[in-house]
Amino acid sequence: MKTFLYGSLAVVAAAALLGACGRQDSTTYLVMGTNAEFPPFEMRGGPGGTKVVGFDVEVAKAIAAKVGLPLKIEDMKFDSLLPALDAGKVDMVLAGMTITPDRARNVDFSAPYYKATQVVLIRKGDPAPTRKEDLQGRTVAVQLGTTGAGVAVELAGQENVRQFTSTMDAVVELMNTKVDFVVIDEQPAINFQKRNAPDLDLVRLAFADEFYGVAVKKGNAELLARVNEALAEIVADGRYDQFVDQWLIQAPDPAAETAAE
Repeated sequence: MKTFLYGSLAVVAAAALLGACGRQDSTTYLVMGTNAEFPPFEMRGGPGGTKVVGFDVEVAKAIAAKVGLPLKIEDMKFDSLLPALDAGKVDMVLAGMTITPDRARNVDFSAPYYKATQVVLIRKGDPAPTRKEDLQGRTVAVQLGTTGAGVAVELAGQENVRQFTSTMDAVVELMNTKVDFVVIDEQPAINFQKRNAPDLDLVRLAFADEFYGVAVKKGNAELLARVNEALAEIVADGRYDQFVDQWLIQAPDPAAETAAE
C-alpha cells in the first residue's frame, strides 16, 4: 500500500490527485461535498451549532488524512452534489449517497462503506402499511434526488409524490398532515422518529438493501484508490466501529422483536 508523506511530497501528491479539478485551492484542501440535512450521516452541530458533523464527516477526515490534506466541507442541496463534483467544485461526495447504475455512469464510486434500506415514517395512530403496495395511490413526501424518491414514484405514482430539498421538510409535511407517508433511509428515519416519538412511527417494509459509496469525478483513479485504501484501513484498525458507535443509532432486530411477541 502506498503511503503519502507530509510536507512537500504531500503537496506534489495532492496536485497529482486533484490538479485536474480547476480549483485554485486544489493543493490546499480536499473538498467534501455534502448535504447537511441527513442526520446522523451529516448535519449541523458542534458548540455553535453551525459545524457540519456526522458519520460521513469522520469517514471523510480519514480519507483526507490518507491524501495528506486538511478537509474542507461544502454544504449544498443534495441534487447539486454530483453537478458540483463534475464541475470540479468538490473533490468527493459523501452524503449517504446510494450507489446506483444511473449515478455510476457519471461518477466513480468507492467500495461500499454502509448498507442501508428504505423505511416509511407515518403519523402515530395512523394505519400502518404492511406491504410496499400499500403506498399505491397515497401521498408520499421524499427528498429530491434520492433513491427514496424513486421508490416512492414507482409505488405511489408521480402525481402523488411531493419532493423537498431536505428530509426535514419532508418530515414536517407529514407532521402537518399534508401527506400520508415519508419514504426515507433507515438511519435518518430512526433519528427523526426518536426526536419526535410522540408524533411519528417507523414502519419497515420489504425494501431492497442499498449501499452508500464515496463519489469522485469520473476517471480520477488516483483519488479513488486513496479513498478505497482509507476505507479499508478504518475497517481494519477499528475506527469504523468507533464511528458507528459514536454516530449511528442501532436499529432493533426484527427477528428478536418477533421472538419476544
